[in-house]
Amino acid sequence: LGYWYPYKNIFSLVDELAIKPFTSWTRSAQYSGEGLEVEFPVYQELPQLPTPLGTLYHTQVFPLINIWRSFHYMQFVRLPLVDRLTSLPLMAAGKELFKRFGCSERLYQDIFGPLLQVGLFAPAEQCSAAATLGLLYYLILAHQKHFDVAFCRGTTKQKIFEPWVESLKAKGCEMLEDKKVTDFNFDEETGCVTEVVCGNETYSVDAVVVAVGITTLQETIKKSAALCKREEFLKVSNLAGIDVVTVKLWLDRKVAIPNPSNACAGFDDLFGCTIFDLNVIHDEHKDDSETVLEADFDHANELLPLNDELVTEKVISYLSKYINDLESACVVAKEIGRFPKRLTHFFPGELLTA
Repeated sequence: LGYWYPYKNIFSLVDELAIKPFTSWTRSAQYSGEGLEVEFPVYQELPQLPTPLGTLYHTQVFPLINIWRSFHYMQFVRLPLVDRLTSLPLMAAGKELFKRFGCSERLYQDIFGPLLQVGLFAPAEQCSAAATLGLLYYLILAHQKHFDVAFCRGTTKQKIFEPWVESLKAKGCEMLEDKKVTDFNFDEETGCVTEVVCGNETYSVDAVVVAVGITTLQETIKKSAALCKREEFLKVSNLAGIDVVTVKLWLDRKVAIPNPSNACAGFDDLFGCTIFDLNVIHDEHKDDSETVLEADFDHANELLPLNDELVTEKVISYLSKYINDLESACVVAKEIGRFPKRLTHFFPGELLTA
């Protein structure tokens, strides 16, 4: 759903297609198990400072100025200033290094831990130092407006992919649907793929772009006589995936969801989720009389095997910590999506094993 400011390739594509699938840049919030922790601003609306001063200044200094100037930048709701200041020397990764560089336990538990859990799809203790550094760079050292996000005003398939496919067809491209790739043929001299095999059919190609999840790619490699002989593809077998469960709920009444996007963690230190207010984000729900929300759970191993009713029951219980009056509303419709091993697990040593 989210498209961040640096996604220039996507924004260029939609401009080329002459479509406007996105919302404006949108505020978001972060929750821990204790409740609301941070409300993020739209950084483009703030004074632009050189990296990393913009992010540090707007997140550390302005909460003090807010006392008498009423600026509404990144608002820390519960965390004291003394804990926030311990983030300044952070340029290392992993829980132990957070401790080593003086990050307070409360800052880690309430802010960085949940942020890493949602950003890297798993508890911080299960994530590599390299991935943690990458996320911290993006959040702290990158240009401040890189954190700004817009959302697709409907499904990505409907708003972007389908118009793109129609555009390609208009240029003479032929779409081959319901074709499952089973193997590839290589030119042994050049090492390049020359053919794609789909069961009993073979197609000559100039190039191949693989756009599938890790699990699908691993299965393809296992069944491919060509790929399983190549070291670079065998290394993919060392990668791991993370289970995802998406829950879309229709409620019988309007319930106030604080922000269009709300990142939440701290349920039981195992999974995190992002809550989306689809009445605000999706065009089709803007005039609905009921609340329509979506909650995407990552590292959702414990939710994956449950039936729809149990998933809904648990989700309502979890989300009620963050959305007032949710428990008093009735669920009138639901859509549950289960995606085993869909996201990449950036586990310690992943870059070495792959």
